[in-house]
Amino acid sequence: MAFKNEHAPSILMKLLLSVGILMGTLIPALLMSGHGDFLTQHLKLRTLEGNAHRQLLMVSCSLIYLFRFAICMFVFFKRKIGWFEGSLVSLLFFMMFYLFNTSAGSHLEPIGMIDIAGIFLYLTGSCINTVADYQRYAWKRNAENKGRLYTEGLFKYSMHINYFGDSIMYIGLAMITLEYVCLFVSVIIILNFVFLQIPMLDKHLSEKYGDEFEEYLKRTKKFIPFVY
Repeated sequence: MAFKNEHAPSILMKLLLSVGILMGTLIPALLMSGHGDFLTQHLKLRTLEGNAHRQLLMVSCSLIYLFRFAICMFVFFKRKIGWFEGSLVSLLFFMMFYLFNTSAGSHLEPIGMIDIAGIFLYLTGSCINTVADYQRYAWKRNAENKGRLYTEGLFKYSMHINYFGDSIMYIGLAMITLEYVCLFVSVIIILNFVFLQIPMLDKHLSEKYGDEFEEYLKRTKKFIPFVY
C-alpha cells in the first residue's frame, strides 16, 4: 500500500473492498443455513453443519466488521485507492472472511471460554480502531488543523493505535474459529502491519510533517501503548 498525498473518492474501489468482505461472509452463511443449494450442487461446496451459536457469532462479527469498515472507507478515509490495490485487497478480504466463517461454521463445539475471550478482544479492538479514526477525522475537519499532524486522543498512546486495535480484533476473530490456521493468518496480518505498513507510513509522515513527526516519534510508543 503506497501512502501518497493523492485524494480521491475512489467510490468503486471502496465498494469493491466492501463486496469482498460481504461475499466472504454471505457464501458461508448460505452454506450454514442450508439454503445454499446452488453453491453445493453447482460449485461443489459443502454444507456447514457446525454449532449454530458459533455460526451466528462469526457471521455477526463479520457483518459488524463490514459495517465499521464501510464507515471508515466512505467517511473517514480520503486517500486514493488504485485499481490494482483495490482488487488485490478485495480478494484477500474475501479469502480471509471465507476462511474464518467456514472454519467457525464447521465446528460442533459449543461456545466456551476461548470464544468469550475472543469476543472480548474482537469488540475491544473494534472500539479502539473506530474511536481513534473518528477522533482523528473530527480533529482534521477543523480548518485550523489543516496541514498539521494529529497526535491527540488515542493516538497519544500509540502512533499507530488503529493498527493495534485491528491486531487485537483479528486475534479475537481467529479465536472464535478454533482453528490454528486462522490464528496464523491473523499473525501474518499483524506482521504485515509491523514490518511493512507502519514503516511505509512512518516514511510518508516524516516526509510530510518533518520536525513535527520527529517530535511525535520521540515521545510516543510506535505500536503497543506503554510497551513498544
